[in-house]
Amino acid sequence: MPKTTNKPFPPTAVILGFLLLPVITMSACSGKMEAEAPLPPVKTQPRELYSTERADLFDRYTVAGIEQGSYLKIHEHPSLTSPVLGEILPSGIAIIPSGEIYQDDDSVWAYITHDESEGWVNMEFLAEQHGSLPEELILLGQQIVKLLKDGQYSQMVPHIDPNSCLRFSPYQYLNNDNRIICPMEIENYIKSEEIINWGQYDGTGKPIDLTFNEYHQQFVYDRDYQKPAVVGFNCEVSSGNSINNIQEIYPDGMMIEYYFPGFDPQYGGMDWRSLRLVFVPVNDHWYLAAIIHGEWTI
Repeated sequence: MPKTTNKPFPPTAVILGFLLLPVITMSACSGKMEAEAPLPPVKTQPRELYSTERADLFDRYTVAGIEQGSYLKIHEHPSLTSPVLGEILPSGIAIIPSGEIYQDDDSVWAYITHDESEGWVNMEFLAEQHGSLPEELILLGQQIVKLLKDGQYSQMVPHIDPNSCLRFSPYQYLNNDNRIICPMEIENYIKSEEIINWGQYDGTGKPIDLTFNEYHQQFVYDRDYQKPAVVGFNCEVSSGNSINNIQEIYPDGMMIEYYFPGFDPQYGGMDWRSLRLVFVPVNDHWYLAAIIHGEWTI
């Protein structure tokens, strides 16, 4: 997976009950906190049943695409039929690869360590981890992404910010043209086939006139963000020439970015896509305040 050029999105200290979310200083949003201890050494074991190769992997990964209630299994060998040595929660972070990979006809496996376990995991369920957030926010982000994938906006209503409602932005820069929908309005939008203005297309300035469902398909879930290549926990990982003003609009907010660095090599990464979710604290709970689509802008 290619590394990305990242810009920091500074988190904000928020006290929620007994939980203190610390202000974390990122080093170029590399996913490593400056105050962190060095990564523990990866233990290796002889492997005689298969040939492996080394790969230039990122230094840590997070779980991606595992349904809540399930686990990412750590196997003794790179095979689904191999004995299970451990399990990683859907919110698992700081999964450290040894650099050793094995590829068969169906999948790519990486030898990793996580907490007290080590072994082989299917890389289909890993994403590069940049930054860090509390487990409750990671799980909430995954829950929202699953609801977006299924188009279940009505089930998102309890998670929408009751004060500032839910902002929909087709591009990274937030402005007054963004449509803001309150929880009690969601059901009407879902059922409506009315053409709505969502702002202007970048480059042409033409109005973005789409139904709610059309906007969802083009500017919300245009890729499978449940299995991104990179996840930025309160850390901007996408690149582009659009200004990130999330902190200005949501000074107490926390962001999760689900990012694909590109799809077609001929575009040199300019076809990247991202989905950013912004959460804000209200009465000791986190609520979704913004859904932001990201792509290269002119």
